Amino acid sequence: MQRRDLFRVFTTGLAAIGLGGLVQGADERPRRRFPRLWGSVRHYTNDEFYKDGVFQKSVARQAMFEMFDRFNYSLAPILPEHPDFWVEDFGIGDFERCGMGGIFWLNNKEYRYFGHEIYLLPFQMIPEHYHVAAEDLPAKHETWQVRHGSIFNFSFGGEQTPEVTAMLPKSQLDAGAINCFNYKEMFLGDMDALAELEQKHFMMAGPEGAIVTEYACYHSPDGLRLTWNDLKKSA
Repeated sequence: MQRRDLFRVFTTGLAAIGLGGLVQGADERPRRRFPRLWGSVRHYTNDEFYKDGVFQKSVARQAMFEMFDRFNYSLAPILPEHPDFWVEDFGIGDFERCGMGGIFWLNNKEYRYFGHEIYLLPFQMIPEHYHVAAEDLPAKHETWQVRHGSIFNFSFGGEQTPEVTAMLPKSQLDAGAINCFNYKEMFLGDMDALAELEQKHFMMAGPEGAIVTEYACYHSPDGLRLTWNDLKKSA
């Protein structure tokens, strides 16, 4: 398939779900922008992820495994039975657009280092969050590297990206749970880091989903703050 044909498939797909504005003025990167055209992407909905209002983790895991297969992810075979592989909707009830899967390969408090793999379904975002000092340690700092797919990496501050609200989950916008409206597109191998400690941030997968490696300081659950939870506490 020619590059122009591949790009047309991508832009047509975005337009079909109302995200066509994202590719206006898109740069022409080397082949790594779309290293291959993956197989058909099965789009799960909240009707499948929830039954009587209860999050169906088995369905969420299945959706992740199908994405791993499409990416030919080398670590996929060890995940089905791995005790540390998880999926989470953070109590938001919108896993189709807001949630994630992941695995903490290691989280060493003594030597203060952390290895995390982030799994995101197509156009799924991690809830906006930030990290504060906890357990007598400074706030967590992070760097991310895209392994498969692509992401939109959002951070607080800077000039708002045009038409950005069209791509964000209604559940989060309506709740006022998003303060970051400036993003950077990242593709295979790209790396980016948190600009400053305690900065609000989140990432959202592109049309194929994403697998992202996170390099960071020790992760303290006590130091994690979700904007969504902050709003609930103040209500």
